[in-house]
Amino acid sequence: MHPIIPYNPFYKFTSVSLENIYRLFFPMKPCSLLLENDFFDGIAYTPASFYAYSKQFFNAPELYYKHNNPPDYSSLIELPRSSPDYRQFTFPSPFASAWEINNTARFNHFSGAEKSDTILLFAPGWARDNLNAESAFCSSLLKHGIDSCLMIKPFHQQRTPKGFYSGEMFISGNIFLTAMNFRQFVAEIIYLIGYFKTMYKKVGLIGMSSGGFQCGLAADAGTVDFYFPVITGATLGSITWEGNLTKYVKRDIIKKGISEDELNNAWAISDQANLAHNCKAHHIKQFISLYDHVIPTKYQFMLWEMYHKPELSLLHCAHTGVYFYFKKIVSEISSFINSRR
Repeated sequence: MHPIIPYNPFYKFTSVSLENIYRLFFPMKPCSLLLENDFFDGIAYTPASFYAYSKQFFNAPELYYKHNNPPDYSSLIELPRSSPDYRQFTFPSPFASAWEINNTARFNHFSGAEKSDTILLFAPGWARDNLNAESAFCSSLLKHGIDSCLMIKPFHQQRTPKGFYSGEMFISGNIFLTAMNFRQFVAEIIYLIGYFKTMYKKVGLIGMSSGGFQCGLAADAGTVDFYFPVITGATLGSITWEGNLTKYVKRDIIKKGISEDELNNAWAISDQANLAHNCKAHHIKQFISLYDHVIPTKYQFMLWEMYHKPELSLLHCAHTGVYFYFKKIVSEISSFINSRR
């Protein structure tokens, strides 16, 4: 059963209208690369055969998401400082793609003169041109005494191949490339969890929108102290089918003759619908956007139920409107952590 939800008609109308206006001026573009041979690790699969292969990992996702080689933290390199607010680092991604620029993982480390005892790894949403808003979020966390690591997702920002837009190839009609991209990013998050555990007393995750998909998977594969799913959900194929930001992805998938149910099967190993029972986060607090048509709200509540109904914060916004709630989210995360230190 869902909690009693105080839906507000005014907030709903306003937030959905703002979302529609934003999408009018900043529309999502289709992926310009539709692979004829969309293989996973060089092997041809159908959605059914990939489901049959991947279901062996449903109770042990770490065997799928962790690279066989031990993590080499000596390969982590600090770049020349370009901002007074954070330090930039790179390391070789545990899983390589066919695009060299994408194979160097990157993150920004927000920490003050006195290091906190807690750090949160922040995975942003999909197809973000820049991370200015997310950087402001991390700076606000720092003012509350919490360090953070803002991760650069595969095929985003500095990891975008020339001629493509940020995020274009991360989620697309190339369903098995998408599955490999998820695995790559989850492996990077797992690497950083291990790295920061050598430096901090407590390590947690913030996964916003599609970043919640990957952070949830990282928490399935390894232990973290905190996990904050923000406007994210479960049942990925259905989210793609119904979400208004993924209409071009859906169109390209239909061109390949793949149905919604088949897509759910193809992405099953990336979906909390199948893996949430593995979650190893000690403390969870979830943030749900009540009028969301990108990650439809019903799929956010499904995730909440899969996590056995953890502490919950309801946001009167659509998807993009979450940026107006950053101050509230930071404050609630800070209070949640401080009460458990």
